[in-house]
Amino acid sequence: MMKRGLLIGIALAFVWTGCMEEELLPEEQTAEPASEWTLTLQAVKQDASETKGLAIGGGDSEANTTVLQSIWKAGEPVEVYLAGTHIGTLTATPDATDAHQASLSGTVTTTDITPGKTLTLLTPRQEWDYTGQAGRLLLQDDLNYYKGEDNRSIEKKYHYTMAENVLVTAASNGAITTDQASFANQQSIYRLNFRFQHNGAGLISAITAKRIWIAAEGGGLVKTRALDGTSVTGTIEVLLDNATENPFFVALRNNNTTTAEKLVFKVMDSEGITYFGTKTVPAAYKPNGTFVSMKNATLTKRLELALHTETVTEAL
Repeated sequence: MMKRGLLIGIALAFVWTGCMEEELLPEEQTAEPASEWTLTLQAVKQDASETKGLAIGGGDSEANTTVLQSIWKAGEPVEVYLAGTHIGTLTATPDATDAHQASLSGTVTTTDITPGKTLTLLTPRQEWDYTGQAGRLLLQDDLNYYKGEDNRSIEKKYHYTMAENVLVTAASNGAITTDQASFANQQSIYRLNFRFQHNGAGLISAITAKRIWIAAEGGGLVKTRALDGTSVTGTIEVLLDNATENPFFVALRNNNTTTAEKLVFKVMDSEGITYFGTKTVPAAYKPNGTFVSMKNATLTKRLELALHTETVTEAL
């Protein structure tokens, strides 16, 4: 009998010890809900000689102006990023006496905003993309800005300005305060039209351009860019609304901003004839944010096909 009692005692001890060693699963953690904040700040667009914007200066025409001014437009959208994540969109209200300055206001949504953090602000859209240009400089119809209708002008889609490291000074009671944001242009604007001179000698004639391909000799023209600075580079293609001999405009961002470099052009005219040539951009005009005029750039090569006089009687 004593032996049996001992066995039962050992068994019970084993069961009790096993229960003590059970591991409990951790409780599921629920994500902190995002909070909506109001954000209002003062902003300025730089207007130094190397940082031009998008308003014709001095009442000149687009073809003849030597100045592009940097101004805010009513209703202009401004995208807001925190640590590389998009958190909201603000709307610009220009200063009534100086459109270089504006108040930006709107709401942002984030769970991680405290004084000391910094924001990045980008205009005019989230997609940083220089493809699909049509040679237009200014928005022709302001109503398109509010309707969101497609307009391939540089002013509407390709004139990127950015303010980095905008310091958050306070975040409480649902409102965020920051330092003033200073926006800098992220690309240069080129004014172009072309003429042809065979092998660089003899008669010069205007080219009625319709489709243009632009590349940089060093391969650094940006097609798309991410906020972290990575980019896809290559040839920029421009399809004009109408073939023209007159100047048109292209927004170009080049990763090479310090040394002289050739731009390589291929231009197709209204009759489908294709011309080729290059133009060197001096180092002084390479920084992004420059207004560069290349009126009457001369191309010296033309795609030519041998003329055959024989008659073709059968379909190939």
